[in-house]
Parts: sequence; C-alpha cells; structure tokens
Amino acid sequence: NPQVKLATAMADIAQSTASGSPVPQSALARAQAAARSDPLATEPFLIKGALAMSRGQEATAERLFTEARARDPRSAAARYFLAARYLRSGRPMAGLNESSVLARLVPGGSQFIIPALAEYARTDGAVPYLRRMFQANPEIERGVLNELSTKAENAALVMSLAPPPQTVDGPAPEYQARLLGALVDRGSFALAYALWNRFTGTRPSPSPGVFNSQFRKLTAPAPFNWTFASSGAGVAEPAERGRLSVSFYGRENVDLASQLVMLRAGTYEIRMLATGELSEGARGLDWSLTCLPGKQVISTLPVAVAAASAGKKLAAQFKVPDQGCDAQWLKLKGTAQEFEQTYQLMITDFAIVPAARP
Repeated sequence: NPQVKLATAMADIAQSTASGSPVPQSALARAQAAARSDPLATEPFLIKGALAMSRGQEATAERLFTEARARDPRSAAARYFLAARYLRSGRPMAGLNESSVLARLVPGGSQFIIPALAEYARTDGAVPYLRRMFQANPEIERGVLNELSTKAENAALVMSLAPPPQTVDGPAPEYQARLLGALVDRGSFALAYALWNRFTGTRPSPSPGVFNSQFRKLTAPAPFNWTFASSGAGVAEPAERGRLSVSFYGRENVDLASQLVMLRAGTYEIRMLATGELSEGARGLDWSLTCLPGKQVISTLPVAVAAASAGKKLAAQFKVPDQGCDAQWLKLKGTAQEFEQTYQLMITDFAIVPAARP
C-alpha cells in the first residue's frame, strides 16, 4: 500500500525532526519513491511538507499538509503530520481528531501517532482530552499506556490515564506488567507492590510473601504473581490440586518459575514436596532466593534432591538481612548439567513461612 509506505517514511522524518536529529536521506528517498508509485495528486504537497518539517519550517509544513488533506481526505501521511503538528502547537482537540481519523483509515494506523500522543500526554492539561479520546479508541489507549509505562517516572501519569481496574477473565493489560517491571528495575519496590494491589484488588500485606502458592492460573500480572517458562529449555505449568508440573531437559540454564516477594528482615523457612522419578545423584534444579537491590543469594533448596528422596517434604531455613534486601527474587532455576537428563516433577505444598522460634 503506497499510502502506508509513505506514512511510514514520513513518520521517520517527523521523529527525526522532533528529536533534533538530521533527517535520514533514506527516509526522504523512500517517501519520494512511494509518492511516484501513488496515483493521487497529493504527493508534491506531502514531500514538500516533509522537507519543510525537516528544516523546522512547521507553519509552512502545516499549510502544505492541510492542502494535501483537502485534496485527499484519506491521506494517512497528511493526517499523521497534522495530528503531530496540532498536538505540539497546543491544539489538542484538532490533534486528537486527526489521530482518531488516522486510526480508522489505516489498519494499525494508530501505531504511527502513538509516540506523539505519549509525548503530548506529558503536557499540562492533556489528561482530560486523552481520556475522552480513549473512550472511542481503545486501540490508541492501549498503545499510549504501553508507550508511557516503559518508564518508571511516568507511573502517576499512567495511573491517571488508565481505566479503573476490572476483575475479568483473560490476561492483565500489557501496560500493567510493563509499568511494574519499570518500577522494579528502578528499585521502587513498595510503589510497584502498591500498584499491583490496586490492579488486582488484593489486600496489601505488611510482609508480602509468596502469592498464589497453589500455582493457580490467575490473571494477576507479574512480578508479584508467577511467571512460568515454556521453551525448549524447559516448561513449568500449573496442574490440578495445587501442583506445579515441571519439565527440565538439562541442556541450558533457565528460570522455570519466578515471583518477586518482599519479606521483611527475619528468619524464614521455605517448604515443599516434590515427586518424580530421579536418581539419588540428580542435581540442577533448585529454588533460590536472591536479594534486591543487592545480589546476595540467601537460600537455595534443591528440588531434584527432594524428588529423589521418596516424596519426603523438604525444608530449609534462611535469613533476610536488614540491609540490601528490600525485595527478593524467588526462582525455580534449572542449571545445565554435564550430561543431559530430563526432569519430570510435580511440586506441591509450597510455602515460605516465618521460622519457628527455638
């Protein structure tokens, strides 16, 4: 589709202009090539408008794109540039209207305007306008929230734009996991946990331990719910009666299951029952707890040994230190062995509890 190719090339030009970078000659060449293959008579205005934008002549570019739109109201390129121009120049309703039209004109057309809308969202007074637009454009809403949620500093803005959390079947919206991940990467564990509680409607715990210890299939997002692996290295998946089915092939290292917990300083015990057919010398499959923001490993519980011990429950005590351990990564880690061995296990009765006082 020449219009789509032209819009894509001009989006590259616009993004370069917005960032202050030189306009790539390749983008101009693609725009000219696409224009030559399009029979509509808007090409000269579009290309001249793109060149004017690349030179910082935005008022001239706006006149040219307005003329292109008048000649062809379905011109995705004209709509794109006018939307970005209106948003940058403080005309939100006009910019949002052009964005809505663009989203309807081209399949996936909203992707072109998402960066400009995300940038506009950071300006004073943008939230009410965007909320109004999102009501009629859920695709654009998803795109803008996903774009903003990659940066922890946008947490308050994302929450002001996001719809109220709803308890529904199906996966959590992508922006939730993105935002929580960004906050965790920054070390804002308490804020991440508070937002996770808001997203899921769960009651906050003063010492958040393992959530969903029964390994149920819940829609609550990571990192305070389980993330399970499914790859050529191994698979972990919930099974009936609160069990976790684990297959590890011993060929490469893999995190089969993981969850972020926030245990307060103190002494705890990690417990589990693992069943499976393994030899006594089986190694390479362990639960581990690693401190954040520090990297200290504070507990390792060998799952393979537990499974090889005739179904006996296994437990290990560990201590959460006072410093450098605001949160902890709980992971079921598969470690490649010298000789490949397939592990087929069931894990149940899993828990982390305060250790009994002596």
